[in-house]
Amino acid sequence: MEHLVLRTVVLCVVLHSGLFENQDRNRFQPRNLEISMSIDLQQLSVKWDVGDDSETYYSETDLVFNIQVNRTEEKIIDHPTWHEIPRPWPLQVQENYTTILSKSNRRLQWNWTSEIPLECAAHAIRIRSMVRFSEVWSDWSPWKIADGLGAANIRWYFLWPKGEKIVEMGSDVKYCCIGVENKSAPNFYFGDKQMNVGLQRRVLVTLKNVTRSKRLGYTIQCDSESASLFVTNQPDKPKDLACKTEDMINLECTWHPGANAELLCPANFTLSDGSSNETYCNMTSSPSCSFKIGKQTIYNLILTSRNCIGKKLTNLTVDVAHRVHPAAPNKLLAGYTNATTIQLQWQINEISEALLLLCEIHGASHDGEQKNVTVQYSKDSHPQIILDGLQPSTNYMLKVRCGAARHFWKWSNWSESKTIPTDEAAPSGQLDIWRDINSCLENCSITIFWKASPDFHAHGKIVKYEILWEKLEEPTETHRSDISPTLNNCTISLGNSSYKISVSARNSVNASHPAVIVISAAEDDGNMNRSMEDTQNNTEHGIYIAWQSQSRFDGYVVDWCNNPKSHPCDFQWKKFGPNDSSALITLDAFESHVRYTFRVYGTIDDRAHLLEKKAKYLNESDPAREPDNLKTHTVTSHSFTLTWEFDHLNETHPGFIRGYYVYVKKEHGNCTLLPDHPVHCIYTIEDPNLKTFTVRNLEPSTHYEVGVKAYSVGLQALPKNFRQVLTASDDGNGWLQILLPLVIVPSVLLLAVCIWKSECVKNSLKIPHPDAALLKIPQVKSGPMEISDAPPSKLQLIGTCPGPVSKQPPLPNFVENWSYFNPHGCETLPSRKGASKKPNLPLTSYQPLESFGFGSTAISHLPEMSQGNLDSLSQTEVPLGAGSVEPRQLLVYKPQLPQESTANMPASDDERLHLTAIHC
Repeated sequence: MEHLVLRTVVLCVVLHSGLFENQDRNRFQPRNLEISMSIDLQQLSVKWDVGDDSETYYSETDLVFNIQVNRTEEKIIDHPTWHEIPRPWPLQVQENYTTILSKSNRRLQWNWTSEIPLECAAHAIRIRSMVRFSEVWSDWSPWKIADGLGAANIRWYFLWPKGEKIVEMGSDVKYCCIGVENKSAPNFYFGDKQMNVGLQRRVLVTLKNVTRSKRLGYTIQCDSESASLFVTNQPDKPKDLACKTEDMINLECTWHPGANAELLCPANFTLSDGSSNETYCNMTSSPSCSFKIGKQTIYNLILTSRNCIGKKLTNLTVDVAHRVHPAAPNKLLAGYTNATTIQLQWQINEISEALLLLCEIHGASHDGEQKNVTVQYSKDSHPQIILDGLQPSTNYMLKVRCGAARHFWKWSNWSESKTIPTDEAAPSGQLDIWRDINSCLENCSITIFWKASPDFHAHGKIVKYEILWEKLEEPTETHRSDISPTLNNCTISLGNSSYKISVSARNSVNASHPAVIVISAAEDDGNMNRSMEDTQNNTEHGIYIAWQSQSRFDGYVVDWCNNPKSHPCDFQWKKFGPNDSSALITLDAFESHVRYTFRVYGTIDDRAHLLEKKAKYLNESDPAREPDNLKTHTVTSHSFTLTWEFDHLNETHPGFIRGYYVYVKKEHGNCTLLPDHPVHCIYTIEDPNLKTFTVRNLEPSTHYEVGVKAYSVGLQALPKNFRQVLTASDDGNGWLQILLPLVIVPSVLLLAVCIWKSECVKNSLKIPHPDAALLKIPQVKSGPMEISDAPPSKLQLIGTCPGPVSKQPPLPNFVENWSYFNPHGCETLPSRKGASKKPNLPLTSYQPLESFGFGSTAISHLPEMSQGNLDSLSQTEVPLGAGSVEPRQLLVYKPQLPQESTANMPASDDERLHLTAIHC
C-alpha cells in the first residue's frame, strides 16, 4: 500500500510540475539494448532497461515502449511490370509494449516472431518510451542490428518458402534465396526470368500484385533449389440456388458453382439452415443437395462456397408447399375399352399425405382429334380416369402429367406416350358411288365405282364391299356380289332395263347404310358429241368447267379420266349441289397438252342425265408435227395451188387445231422481221377442214418458197419444211387472146339454150321456185368470185411480217357465203369485197367453242350442185405483192371464244371411257 501511495505521488508531481516534459522526458529512455535469436523458433528476443537509479523502479511508473523492427537487403518487385521499387530498410513492424516499472522488473524483455526466416534478412530494432497518458515520447534508442545469416550455419543453397505455395491473385509474395558460404552470389529465377540480385550472398524478393497462374503454376529457383507458386482466386458466389420437391417428403436444392471451381483449389459447398444452424450437405463434387423435409415448411438456407483462399455465401428462403414439381407418371395402361370409351390407369412415385395432385391427360388420334381431361387424386386414391366420347376403331396416343392442386407451381414432365385403340363400330354415313356405262347395245356393261364420302366413317377395318342390283320392273329379283376391300370398282352386265344398284361397306360389326344409284333403260353415255372449250379460268393445276344449271335437277356430277391414254384410265368424279354451275377441278395429275373429256350429268332421285361433254386442256400448244403430203398443183405464170393432208381431229395433238398458216415468200423478197431471219408473208386459214389453197397474182418465171403449218394457240413459228415453186413463163398470152373469144361466145350461146330448156322443163313440171330465205347466193360487187375445191369456209388471208401472238385464235364461225381479204404487205388486188357478214352469236359462260369443220347448216344455204359442179368453179384468189407496199402487223386474234359444238363430229376412242375393271 505504501508503494502505491508513493507511485501516485510521484506521478502527480511529474504531471503537474512539467519537469518530465521539459527536462526529464528522457528519464525513462531505453538503453543497453540486447538482441538474441532463436533459429528454431524463428524468434527475436529484445532486452533493455531504463537506468540504474533504483528510485525509478520503485516509482512503479506505467510506461509505454514503442518498438520498431526494420529489415535490410529486401528487393521489392512489381510483378506484372518487373519494375524494382527502391525501398531501403523498409519498416516491417511497429508495436507498443506496455509495462509497469518495479524492483523485480529491472530488465525489460519483448519477444517477436518473424514471418520469414531470420536467416533471410538482417533486422534493425530501436525503442523509445513514454509515460502512459503523457503523450510525450523519449528519444529513440540507437539501432541494434541482428543478422540471422551470421548466426546460422548455412552450408548449401537455401530457398524459402519451399515446396508449393498458394496465394490469392493480386497478393504480395516474399521469397528468400541464400547462396553457399564463401561462394559467388546465387542465381534467382522467377519462371523463366532471371532476376538481378547483385553480388550479395542473400537476397529477399517481394513480388507485388502477382497475376493468376496457369494450372502448373510458377517455378521459383535459387540455383539448384526450386519451389512452386500457384496464384488463384477466391471461389465465385454460388448462383441460381433453387429448391423443389416432388413428393413433399424430400427437398432437393441445386445451384451453379460458378467459374472458379477449378482443380487447383476446388471449392467445397456447405448447405445449412440459418435458423437452426443445421448442416444438410457438405460436398465438393455435385452441385446439388437433397434432404428430408421436417415438420417445418419454410427454410432459410445458406449456401457457402469455400476454397483454400476464401469463401462466398448466398441465401434462399423456401416455402416447400409452393415448390412442388411432381415426377412424371409412369406405367400407363388401359383398364377396359369399348368403341367410344377408354379407362386409363397409371402410377406415380410415393407422395406425402399432405400433397393433393392435379393430373392432365392428353389424347391425340391419327386424324388430329385432341382430348384433354384433368383429375385430382391424393395418396389414398388410385390414379385413373375414364375417357369417353371417343371415335370407334381409333388409335389414341395418351400421355399424363401432374402438378400440385394447391399452390400450383409447374407441371411435371409428360409420361411416356401409350397408344390404346378403341373397339370397332358399324360404319356410319354412305359411300360416294358413281358409274360408267361401257356399252348398252344389247346388254349394258356398267362399272360401278365407290369411294369414301366426307360423312362416311369406316369405324373399323372394311372386310368387304357388298353390291346389290335389281330390276325396277321386277324388284323381287335381286343379285348380289361381294368385293374385296382392296378394290374400288366392279363391272357388271345388265339387261336392257332400268336397274337399282346399291353399294355398302361392311366391317366386323355391321354394314354401312347402302348408297343407291339408278341406271335407266337404254341409257348410253357415248352418243353425245363433245364441245371443245378454251383454257380460260384455268389455274396451274386446275381445269375450269362450266355448265348450264337447270332447276329440275337436285345436283350435278362431273366425271373424267386422269390418264385418258391409259387403261385403266384412273376414273374420277366429283359431285356438286343444285345451285352450282361451274367448278375448278384441281389435281396434280393433270398434265399440260393432254386432252381431257369431262361429262356433266344432272341428277334426279338417284338417276343421272347426261347434259354435256366437254373436251378441255390444262394448257394448249401448237402441234409439233407439220401437215403431210404438201404438194403444188396447176402451176401457172401467175398462180399455183397447194394441197396437204392433216388429221386435225387426232386427240394426240397438244391443242385444238384451229386452222393453218400458209407461208409464201419470193426467193429474193425483202420481207424481214429481224436481221438474218427471213419472215414469210402469212395467210391465215381459220377452217381446219380446208386443206387446199391457191395463191395468185404471182410473177412469171419466179422462184417462191411455200410452207404450211397447223396452229392451235396462234404462235406463228416458221415451218421446218418448205417447198420450192417456180412459176411458168408468160409466152402464151397472145394465143390466149385469140382463143378466148372463140371459147366465150359458144359458151354463152350454150348457156342461153340451157336456161331456155330449163325454163321449159320447169314450166311443164310446175317446179316451184326455191325459197329465197333458204338459198343465199354470194353477192360480189365487182370482179369474179372464185371458190376453192375444198368445202366452203371463211378464209382470212393476211400477208405480213408476223409478230408474237400470246392468245389462241378462235375456231371459225359458221358462214353463209364466202369472202376474201386484201392481204396487207403483198401487192394489192382490184377492190373486191364479200357480201356476207359474220353472225353475232350470244356468248355465255358455259357455251362451248366453235366447231372445227364446216357444218351442215352452212351447206344447206348453198345452191344444190354436185362435186363436179364445184370443180367448175375457180378457187379463192389471193394476190402476192411484188414488195412495193411496206408490210404491216398481223391482225391480233382474240383467243378462246366459245363456239358451237359440231353436230356431226366423230366420237373419239376415249369418249365412251372404256375402263379396265374387275368383273363381279
